[in-house]
Amino acid sequence: MRAFLYEPDPPLDVAQADALDLIVSHAPVRMSEVAALLRVDPSTATRTVARLQKLDLVERTTDSGDARVVLVVPSGGGRRLHARVRGRSNDLLSELLDTFDAEDRERLASLMERLVGAVEAQRAAPGARASTASA
Repeated sequence: MRAFLYEPDPPLDVAQADALDLIVSHAPVRMSEVAALLRVDPSTATRTVARLQKLDLVERTTDSGDARVVLVVPSGGGRRLHARVRGRSNDLLSELLDTFDAEDRERLASLMERLVGAVEAQRAAPGARASTASA
């Protein structure tokens, strides 16, 4: 599926795709915010951003107000790739959902809401598994 969505470029791995989506959506974003929003260790976020930078999909800059702060912004190529993948994803999902009748789409929407609610409740629960913080 990823190969189709990213074609003709090689697909990003899941961590890279998530990071690019976050950076495009929140730019400019501090490296510490990248880690927090992805719920990963800062060193993991740094490695992921470094891979995206090597692919010329993001750029690192310093904050004009505080030179100690590293900001990440998408490059033009990163924005174009993100837009193309998002567009293909939306088109594919729309085509797939068009094969469902109205009742099935309603049932799917209800189940998805229930799933998202359960995930959010699990994350908010005291003593939630530590592994979810680094996933």
